[in-house]
Amino acid sequence: MTLADYSMTAFALLNGGRAVAYFPQLILVYRDQHGATSVSLVTWTLFAAANAATVCYALAVSDDRIMAIVFSLNAIGCLAIVGLTAFKRIYSERRGAMLWHWIESLRQSQNLVESDVSAEVRSPYCGQDASPRAWHRDDMIRHGLMT
Repeated sequence: MTLADYSMTAFALLNGGRAVAYFPQLILVYRDQHGATSVSLVTWTLFAAANAATVCYALAVSDDRIMAIVFSLNAIGCLAIVGLTAFKRIYSERRGAMLWHWIESLRQSQNLVESDVSAEVRSPYCGQDASPRAWHRDDMIRHGLMT
């Protein structure tokens, strides 16, 4: 084998391995619960663009289909990481918005409970049942809707 043959074999094996190496990154992005904030979309998009440019070069200038196939796989891997990361970030933002809404709802409930507790302190019942239900019952009795 010549040096060119060894070079082509090394190229095919290493870049084929690189195409397989995208899977662990995809799994980590998929499992990330915080929107994959440590993954740079700009970097992976640039990698995808560089691989696509190499595919164009391999087909247009070198007429090398093996190189084009290998770099196409790499471009697809990069784009898969970009797509999954973008999806996770959008999903994480929506989930965060829902979580924020839930927290606000809990705060409003807490404020209502605190206002009920402070109302009990001011209650004219002094030790009697001063719950909102009792107030409602007493109000209905005063209006003649209940006996």
